[in-house]
Amino acid sequence: MLVCKSGFSRYKKCMTQRQHRLCLGALLVVAFTLRIGYCSVTSGLGEMRPSYREYVTAGQRLLTRHTLESPLVPLSIASKPSALMPPLYAGIVATIYGLTGIESYWSILILKSVNILASTMTVWLVFMIMLRITAQPTYSWIAAIVVTINPAMIGFTDFIWDTNLFAFAATLTIWFAIHLSNQPFTWTRWSGYGFWLGGLALLNPALTMAYPLLVLWPLHRSGRLQPRVVCRAVTFCVCGWLIAIAPWTIRNYIQFDKVMYIRSGLGLEFWLGACPEADTNGAEVYNAQYPLNNQSIQAHVSQVGENHFIAECGKRASDAIKRDPIRYTRLVAIRTLDFWLGSAFSHAKPGQWGWPRSMARGAISLFLSAEMFLICWCILLTRKVNIDLLWLVGMALSFSAIYCLTHIQVRYRAPIEPMMAVILAMAIAQVFAPKANQNSQVGQAIA
Repeated sequence: MLVCKSGFSRYKKCMTQRQHRLCLGALLVVAFTLRIGYCSVTSGLGEMRPSYREYVTAGQRLLTRHTLESPLVPLSIASKPSALMPPLYAGIVATIYGLTGIESYWSILILKSVNILASTMTVWLVFMIMLRITAQPTYSWIAAIVVTINPAMIGFTDFIWDTNLFAFAATLTIWFAIHLSNQPFTWTRWSGYGFWLGGLALLNPALTMAYPLLVLWPLHRSGRLQPRVVCRAVTFCVCGWLIAIAPWTIRNYIQFDKVMYIRSGLGLEFWLGACPEADTNGAEVYNAQYPLNNQSIQAHVSQVGENHFIAECGKRASDAIKRDPIRYTRLVAIRTLDFWLGSAFSHAKPGQWGWPRSMARGAISLFLSAEMFLICWCILLTRKVNIDLLWLVGMALSFSAIYCLTHIQVRYRAPIEPMMAVILAMAIAQVFAPKANQNSQVGQAIA
């Protein structure tokens, strides 16, 4: 009788694992369908949308002239070497153009398919991350479903941009950090982790502000947060990181005779957040101040060069901030609210909304606002917060800082939406299952 019960228990457990895997596969199919459906409805899978052509231009110039040149002027205008765009995604665009043709149907289809697959696989990654943290499938399902239906994870799959790939890579970085915390300390693992962080910066350096937390967090999880171990881990990580970014840094030094970290557009970013139009909305800022939307500015960039233009923008931004620091402080406060609640409130007037993209921005805004309300509500209800949750919140806050200080678009929030889904699921777990961080046999088996 005991043998029968034991056999039935093992059979029931295996069925539970199998059911979870089948359901996760079905959820991935739903995520893929939502994303491919959105791309089909908006611009078509093989059609280029008219805006956001910086990577399109950079990829073409990289393919035809074998160097990254300024994307701030159209292809018809002569350009010079540029460090405005990180090299990795531009290289992906150039490679696909070289294989299937520049802006051909198949090249656009492949680039959008990369976005769709990256966004879909992020659902799987979030599920696995939550299993590693809480070992309870219930909260893994919450996080995975949030990413599946999140309009911020769907609404940018038709962009030829690094948004979806960066979101996937940032989420994979969190998974690596958790995995690293469960492994013995070796120099190869930690230098490899640093090399990965350097490669991530070459795709998009926006997460660099969170790198210190991404290094200290796995040390804390593994109980190795002692000064000697921290120094060794940081040294190995920095060495790997430096090796990864060294070729691009050397290239920039040779081209521009100065050391810069990955890209050179900070002056322009600050000016877009401090210019006179910043008091209105993002659409007016880009129409008035962004070179690709203003022919006179394009001509000026072509004449003086991209680096000189960006330096000019930085000087104008600095003067505007010094002239009226109260205004800039108010703009930063508004951008902070925009970042966490969805910037569609500031970037579109209700009477101008149309289907599908403007309505999609409204849906993103409402979703992000509801997400933040739930996170704050759950944390306020909980007297003791999981330490992993605090680390993740710190990473999200550090990521947001540079955008709050410069300028905001709703798509800037998308790369950390998988992290926010994990934070939401962990906050819910703290309310309804305070011991969710204890091991679960089912969760361990699925992971």
